[in-house]
Amino acid sequence: MKKPVKILIAFSFIIIVILMFFVSKVVFDPKSNSEEATDTTGVSKESSYLKDTEKIYRVKEYNAKKKQDLIFDLSFIGTSKGYDTWYGADTYLEKENQYGLFYGQDKILAYPVEEGKKWSIEPFDFTIESVNETVKTSAGTFENAVKVKTTEKDSEEYSLTYYAKGVGQVLKESVDSSNKKTIRYEMLEIKEEK
Repeated sequence: MKKPVKILIAFSFIIIVILMFFVSKVVFDPKSNSEEATDTTGVSKESSYLKDTEKIYRVKEYNAKKKQDLIFDLSFIGTSKGYDTWYGADTYLEKENQYGLFYGQDKILAYPVEEGKKWSIEPFDFTIESVNETVKTSAGTFENAVKVKTTEKDSEEYSLTYYAKGVGQVLKESVDSSNKKTIRYEMLEIKEEK
């Protein structure tokens, strides 16, 4: 075989391998949570599960291991790199886009919200079990709340988290393998920012 033909065949082979790599990434490798979190496509206010930055949220968190209640206020302190920054017992970042509601890079609620939807953040699996729950907390009654079940691989422990539009997480209960509640997070009050 002549040298130019060998070069052409080798070049063609390299191009085919590169194309196969990119096709396999697009077809077989869905976006990771961190890639999805960088998306800037907005969500309408009517569909949003973000907290209202003009409100203060009083929360009670019970930890069975520590046998104590922790009551704190979540206050909006600003936006950084597209994330709403909230301060309470800890500081955390929250954002929303077409893929879901994120705490940092972790998708805690997948969009579009629909019963049966599943996603994973190793080693946790998430499932939207219901989209029309009525949840009563000290902060009030939340209609059409979304119920998400989170399980950990190779564990019988799970948590149920409830999200309300315009408020975010209103209730979370974690249960151990013996069906005892280990953590309870509850929205106690929603008040106007002063």
